[in-house]
Amino acid sequence: MRGRVFIASEHGFCFGVNHAVGMVEKAVRIGPRPVRVLHEIVHNEYVVDSFRKRGVEFFEELDPSWRGGTLIFSAHGVSRAIEEAARKMNVTLLDATCPLVKKMHARAAEFESEGRTVILIGKRSHREIEGVIGRLRKTPVVVENRADIDRIQLPSDAPLACLTQTTLSVDDCAELFAVLKARFSDIEIKSGICVATSDRQRAVKELAARCPLILVIGSCNSSNSRKLRDVAESCGARARLIASADELKPAELPDVDIGVTSGASAPEYLLQQVVDKLTGAGWEKTK
Repeated sequence: MRGRVFIASEHGFCFGVNHAVGMVEKAVRIGPRPVRVLHEIVHNEYVVDSFRKRGVEFFEELDPSWRGGTLIFSAHGVSRAIEEAARKMNVTLLDATCPLVKKMHARAAEFESEGRTVILIGKRSHREIEGVIGRLRKTPVVVENRADIDRIQLPSDAPLACLTQTTLSVDDCAELFAVLKARFSDIEIKSGICVATSDRQRAVKELAARCPLILVIGSCNSSNSRKLRDVAESCGARARLIASADELKPAELPDVDIGVTSGASAPEYLLQQVVDKLTGAGWEKTK
């Protein structure tokens, strides 16, 4: 035996991903066709490719010439301008935006209506953050790290409100919250990190405490999957982010216990294929 394989107690599809994937599945079954999705429905190449093989089309922007069929917004949400433009089109419109992201849209708009400058903690280029920005009248302050906070040019008593992307590291955000509170006296902070994200990060910490090597199954453009890798590394484990078992070469792995988890947009079968490949190469799966 080369070691044991431990599977994270919390892993795989979250509620928002199940909601979005289920919406596309239903559209594929009952139409109307063609089925078009604005942006990747979720950040996983296997999910997207599986739908492409069934005739679903994915687009980066709206096409005013579309007539008929179904148009679906991705789980990450869209700006108000995109939503309004889509509603004027002759298509059946479905909104697969994660309910928690929609809640963040509402909170951001509410804070803005109160006269607060909105600070968003997250990746500027992430679809979720782009969607929130597009829901506000004024451009919010986007913070990715401590250096971004240092560059904020606002009075220390300015009325502020801070929201977060749903897929970030709980620990990283806690550090940024502390910095913001120390600098600004009138700031309301609402963490938008979803329960599924925090539960998966807690579970990977538990794995890292017993396994020297952690394998995270997820696409490289999946924010929550990358954070699982980062959390494992912060706990002292070696961690690798892999899209599938195809990237795994057991002969090159050390003979140690291995923890396996998956991001919130990774299908369960991808994790099982990794576990099967490890057990076939000499690791023992724990119960």
